[in-house]
Amino acid sequence: MRGGSLIFFILIAAACSRPSSRESFVAREKAEYGDTYSFYLDFSDSTASYGLDFFTRLERGAFETFPSDDIVLDLRWFSPNGSILTDTTYVSLSHPAGSAYFTKDYISSYRQALCPRESGEWRLKAKVVNRPDAVRGVGVILRQY
Repeated sequence: MRGGSLIFFILIAAACSRPSSRESFVAREKAEYGDTYSFYLDFSDSTASYGLDFFTRLERGAFETFPSDDIVLDLRWFSPNGSILTDTTYVSLSHPAGSAYFTKDYISSYRQALCPRESGEWRLKAKVVNRPDAVRGVGVILRQY
């Protein structure tokens, strides 16, 4: 009976585990053309749904102010078969996730039930439209449910 209890416990623990997630960050110095950030996202599980968040760090010089307008990101999605989809999203600057004198960090939810029409590796290019000089870098958090 002890073996059955152990298997039951393992099954319950696996069912209650957190969704898997991957995080990627591209520093401004590594951005394409200075304001476009490129990511490869694995959507290979066609039965899963995904959540995607963007995060960024803004910086300022001494005695300067942080931008107050939301950061606008133009998105270009490149599917595994070569199709291109476009979208726009915003990183809200109303509630920082963390801050210091010279920096503030922000996280913004993009989609929480994302089900790509094609499975496989997608490429995402996010271009900072406004205030690219204040952005220290852009990152993504991809969760699989």
